[in-house]
This record gives sequence, C-alpha cells and structure tokens, in this order.
Amino acid sequence: MEDYKDDSRQAVGPKEQVAVLRVENHQIVGENVKQTPSPNVGGPFTRPHPDTIVIHFTDGHNLEAAVDTLCDTDRKVSAHLVVGRDGALVQLVPFDQVAWHAGQSNWGERTQLNQHALGIEVQNAGRLRRHNDCFVSSLGQEYPDYEVCEAVHRNQVDPSYWHTYPQAQLEVIEHVCRVLVETYGIRHILGHEEIAPQRKIDPGPAFPLDRLRHELLYQDTHVA
Repeated sequence: MEDYKDDSRQAVGPKEQVAVLRVENHQIVGENVKQTPSPNVGGPFTRPHPDTIVIHFTDGHNLEAAVDTLCDTDRKVSAHLVVGRDGALVQLVPFDQVAWHAGQSNWGERTQLNQHALGIEVQNAGRLRRHNDCFVSSLGQEYPDYEVCEAVHRNQVDPSYWHTYPQAQLEVIEHVCRVLVETYGIRHILGHEEIAPQRKIDPGPAFPLDRLRHELLYQDTHVA
C-alpha cells in the first residue's frame, strides 16, 4: 500500500504508446474508443460553453456497469466520457451537448455546472475501508494492497484509504483533456469534490488533479 502525501508523485504526461486522439463533429476519435450514446442529454450548450472539465470517479469496479448506469433513463445521470482502468474510452454524450454529471454545484459565481462543463467519469472504486487483511469498496468489492493508498482528502482532515489510478488510465485522461483544452478552449479543470464539497469526494486524493491542471492550463503561463 502506498502513502500519498500529495498528488505530485504521480506523473501525468502523454507517452508514446498512447493512441492519438482527436475530436471530429464533437466526438472523440482514436483507437480503443467506443461510442455508446446515452439518452440522458440536456440539449446543446449555450455559447461560449463548455469551458470547464469536471473529473469524477465511478465509485464502482466495472466499466460496463458504469456505462449502463449513465445510460439508464431511470437514473437520470450521464457524462460525456468514461475512462476504463486500461485506458479504454467510452463516449456517451457529444461535446456540444449538456450531460447530467454535476448535479447541484457551484464554482465561484457559477451554479449548475452542467451548463458549463464536460464531465469525465473515471473507473475507480473511490474510498475504501480496511476489513481484516483486505480493502473493500462501498459495493463490497475487495482490492489488493498494491491498488490502495492512504491519503488525506482535500476537504477532510484525517487520512483514509483510496483506490489508486493506474498509469495507463492517467495517461489517457491527460491526453483526452489536452485535446479538449485545445479544441474547446477549456479554462478550468475541476473535481466533483470542488464544485459539490458537501456531498461529493471524487476524484479523491489518489487522482493527481492539481498536477493535471497545472500541466494543461498553467504550465505555459509566465510573466513577461
């Protein structure tokens, strides 16, 4: 089990083996990409949006189950993309359409972040609890020690256990976020935990959120 002091220990950066991705007609195109349209769509964005990306975790252990949930008309939730642990990408909603991922939310003077943001769901079990000699998710799934870290959430004060994100998954997330930043002029990359801190904890401290936005949004800024 790893002990994460901060998210800078997990490098984020495109690798040569990551397939090249691009956006065509508001859909991601590339290897290991699947289109599974969700009926849970809120209509077109009002220009100039979207200008934000919100990162979530699925709180589950199965990519297919996450996709099914985000396409279930009774659940009334969706996201633009789901990223599997092996880096597989499933697009559910076109990038010019509003998805239902943020819920009641606010950031600065904005409310209802669905109207401003693209939602990316990342396959991850989230917070875990220790049970005897193993770690268990909220769904009762057990995880091996090497997939677990102990860390303090940005909105909490005590350490807890978290499902880690494999490097292959992080590389694809960085790559797709970079493509979205370049295509749509994204200005903010936020965690669900930041726009709904009273009720959400995703993507959690195992995800290198601060490093991701520094790499994609702030790295090239400088004072002349």
